[in-house]
Amino acid sequence: MENFDYIVIGAGAMGSAAAYHLAREKRSVLLLEQFELGHTRGSSHGESRIFRFAYPDKNYSRFAIQSKPLWNQLEVDSGESLLLTTGGLDVADDPTGFADVREVAATLQSLNASYEMMDRARFAARFPQFELGPDGIGLYSPDAGILFATKCVLTAIHTARKLGAAVNEHERVTALHADTGNGVDVITDKAQYHAGKVIITAGTWVNQLIKDIDLQLPIAVEKEQVVYFNTRGNKALQPGAWPIWLHYRTEHVYGFPDLGNGLKAGFHHAGNYIDSPDQNDGVPRAGDLQRMSNYMNRYIPGVDPTPRDPLVCLYANTPDHDFIIDIAPNLPNVIIGSPCSGHGFKFAIGVGKALADLAQYGETEMSIAHVRKLTLKT
Repeated sequence: MENFDYIVIGAGAMGSAAAYHLAREKRSVLLLEQFELGHTRGSSHGESRIFRFAYPDKNYSRFAIQSKPLWNQLEVDSGESLLLTTGGLDVADDPTGFADVREVAATLQSLNASYEMMDRARFAARFPQFELGPDGIGLYSPDAGILFATKCVLTAIHTARKLGAAVNEHERVTALHADTGNGVDVITDKAQYHAGKVIITAGTWVNQLIKDIDLQLPIAVEKEQVVYFNTRGNKALQPGAWPIWLHYRTEHVYGFPDLGNGLKAGFHHAGNYIDSPDQNDGVPRAGDLQRMSNYMNRYIPGVDPTPRDPLVCLYANTPDHDFIIDIAPNLPNVIIGSPCSGHGFKFAIGVGKALADLAQYGETEMSIAHVRKLTLKT
């Protein structure tokens, strides 16, 4: 049985970041992944994810502000470019979204973060690419941008490995045996390990793992998808001219400028629930594709509205869509960093730091007080 100070289970965005931070602290760490590194079955893959400070909830805004220099540090440590600043838009043009945009403005103001509010006329003059409705409002945040998702995950893994971490892919954890005084035994389909502390970042698979420690989380697995649209080479829809955007409406929409593969967009929480992550067939819903095509026709007429290259990922949702980052009740040697309810990637490097801190010190300076809810959600 191999021994480590720390074992991290799940090498997606959160787990790879936790392993990186632990390795950076010169800890003995093993990162385990049941599939191949950078796989497409979970929540962390793909070309891009949004980074932004702009949140209606200032706790998340503060956490994002803390996370940005950690992304920058990973870029320095790895020599890779991971975060592209594009600016970001929060828009609304019906009553269901106006309050959200104004709450974002209030949050950014309270944190002294930069932003600009625009009425419909000012918005249309600055961003004519987007056909905002006659009563629309927009908020521009210059700090927003794009994280290159799969690249971020693989970079954190490779950097952790260079710093001394052991990384095993295609190795599935089959059992956990935790003892308050003696650490945790981790049994896989290939080997047995022992660690003083275990960090579980298994995404939608988390409940399959923590059943062995008599813990279950109230999560629902949601199959989400994004789709690409041909911009016909329109430079007005490329970074530098067009930012990331969030559209607050009955069906929230988010999207990205064309990075070379077309304009990417999706519905946030489209409501396609499945019973288990193992039921994910990777097949998009045709109705969602048509609704997104209709959205493009209405709001961004400069693109070809024919959807292409759909990509499916999974959300692990809590009832209130908050994260859960905490130490397991009565088991101080087990730390859990899941789920993140479909808006976690921007924080991944900060979540990893928080998890590494909780494992090493039992506390963290990262702004996670609002998501240390594990004892309330058992």
